[in-house]
Amino acid sequence: MGRIRVGTCSWTDPTLISSGRFYPTSARSAEARLQYYSSQFDLVEVDSSYYSMPSERTSYLWTQRTANSFTFDVKAFRLFTQHPTPLNSLPKDVRQELQQKVNLYYRDIPAELTDELWGMFERSLLPLDTVGKLGVVLFQFPPWFYPGSQQLDYILMCKDRLPQYRLAIEFRNNV
Repeated sequence: MGRIRVGTCSWTDPTLISSGRFYPTSARSAEARLQYYSSQFDLVEVDSSYYSMPSERTSYLWTQRTANSFTFDVKAFRLFTQHPTPLNSLPKDVRQELQQKVNLYYRDIPAELTDELWGMFERSLLPLDTVGKLGVVLFQFPPWFYPGSQQLDYILMCKDRLPQYRLAIEFRNNV
């Protein structure tokens, strides 16, 4: 029998915070908000991981601040979803290896650095997975990523990069 989980995208969503109707006034930090949020919902989509990769330490702290039954669906880092990625959103050691472009695409990154980035992302998921709090890794593709054989090959490559995790795929176009 399946289980229905309910949650939102991010416990730090600015509209959720600014509404003044959800969080108690005592929940002023991200930590306090996550603790309160997880007392109300049993699932969250981690949106921040799209903008920059979480560290293993951050993921570990999330596991400590939530109930055992809580689940995190983690959005894949934008570089892995074919979105333009600002150079400054990449980890510092990777940034230093690349040319000073404003935006990078997956195809712009040398293979050895993509390997490093995939490894970093995979390790960032490990604390959540280890304690059974990782739901899916969400790949939210851009509107120009139309379903086709090349795109299927890319999705299968993503699955090969993260073989132990469940992937969810979102196409953001009208096709």
